[in-house]
Amino acid sequence: MYRKISALLLVFGAHQAMAQTVPPVMAAEQVMHDFNSGGYVLGPSGNANFKYAQTFRLQQSGYVSHIMLPINCSNSAVGTITVRVTLQTTLRSGFPSGAVLATQDVPGIALNSWTSANGMQSMRMVEFSRPPLLGAGNYAFTVEAAGSSCVIWPGPAVDSYAGGQAFIINGVSLPSWYPWGRDLAFQVFERPL
Repeated sequence: MYRKISALLLVFGAHQAMAQTVPPVMAAEQVMHDFNSGGYVLGPSGNANFKYAQTFRLQQSGYVSHIMLPINCSNSAVGTITVRVTLQTTLRSGFPSGAVLATQDVPGIALNSWTSANGMQSMRMVEFSRPPLLGAGNYAFTVEAAGSSCVIWPGPAVDSYAGGQAFIINGVSLPSWYPWGRDLAFQVFERPL
């Protein structure tokens, strides 16, 4: 019996080590930005608390290693901001389910997206310390800020990503996920099996 358990632990350990050595590849993306928007509030603002979600499709199984997002939290309260990104399953309706598969908190100071001379907004990495193993299928990521607000740049005001859609909550007029009619700007990376 101990041999079976030892062999199982060895296989599991080798599988985890292999997942870390396979380089991440692009799994889903929509990188176009709405340059004219000036960005949208992420986090608390007055009585509201703005949160966003984006559904996406994975074509193959793998460990979701990180997500790239155009977020800027560089303001006077930067030390007090925490940005939380979750990975979730989706409902049949296409909405985020609330069933969290992974969570990563990032200090706002690490998210300082800037605008280049050509107007392109830079992306910042949110790397999962415990990358979840996900099968091919539909998923969602959510992003929120606590402590103070940040700015996030969405995609154009059209459906620019066929594999999913963006949602918004503000806690006041939109108390639950509401389809935004556009997509976020994002990149999802995974380490395939």
